[in-house]
Amino acid sequence: MSSLTETARWIACARAAESLRPDRLFDDSLAVEYLRRTDPELYAGLRSEPSSRFDVLAVRTRFFDDCLLRAVTEGAPRQVVVLAAGLDGRAFRLPWPADVTLYEVDLPEAIEEKSAFLARHGPATARCRRVPVSGDLTGDWPAALAEAGFRGDLPTAWLAEGVLYYLTGDQVDAVVDQVTELSAPGSVLCLEQVNTDLYRAPWMQQWLRTMRDEGRPWLSGVADPETWLARRGWRAAVHEPCHLPEAEGRLVPRTPPRDVPGAARTWLIRADLVNESNDPGRPGQPHDPAG
Repeated sequence: MSSLTETARWIACARAAESLRPDRLFDDSLAVEYLRRTDPELYAGLRSEPSSRFDVLAVRTRFFDDCLLRAVTEGAPRQVVVLAAGLDGRAFRLPWPADVTLYEVDLPEAIEEKSAFLARHGPATARCRRVPVSGDLTGDWPAALAEAGFRGDLPTAWLAEGVLYYLTGDQVDAVVDQVTELSAPGSVLCLEQVNTDLYRAPWMQQWLRTMRDEGRPWLSGVADPETWLARRGWRAAVHEPCHLPEAEGRLVPRTPPRDVPGAARTWLIRADLVNESNDPGRPGQPHDPAG
């Protein structure tokens, strides 16, 4: 799993790149400072010549920013849980209501790295109550979350961004079932996943090989995310990055209509809990073993 901490560093650099653009979709000062400290040459280059390389990730980040803020400002959740948080800066940059607690769940080494960086170079204070939680998504992370003060009887806004496709299908099912079991009525689930056709698309094969060679293989996908989540009690609104208004004028690949088979797709999902009998034993959609 240490390769995922390297992915977290890459995502921080990508968010810094977006933050250095004059037309930025968000401003992540923590990511910018991380890039400035760890790769001053890249930092200087991006300041002088903004890049469109990370447009898809920027659109994704802004989508989930808006989803989480809407959940806590228009809905009941006052707990936010970011799974595999890495160097995520949302606790410091989003305008949270004063009574929000944000739990950042990640591997112990990732928590330690972020804590050390924040102690030396980070913002003075978070804009909400921020609680780091050491936990492995393939282990008993719910116990660690509960020990940190999380309350399962309160509505929660959940975020799983940039992590699920690094897990196997069974592991993804387990994580979503655990989230469902921990979710009180009024909870919101925000997640990203890819489709199963992505693993068969010829133009994705080099990317998938590269990720495997770097020790970060993509392992899972979901063909029908609405049905997959509905079986667990969630009503999902599913988007693709190219269809979001933030993607206008950005280098975001276009995808054909969903009834066209064979396209590689990224699902950006906001789901509301509609089934209060949260039974993690409910069967999920079978996973394609591709990848």
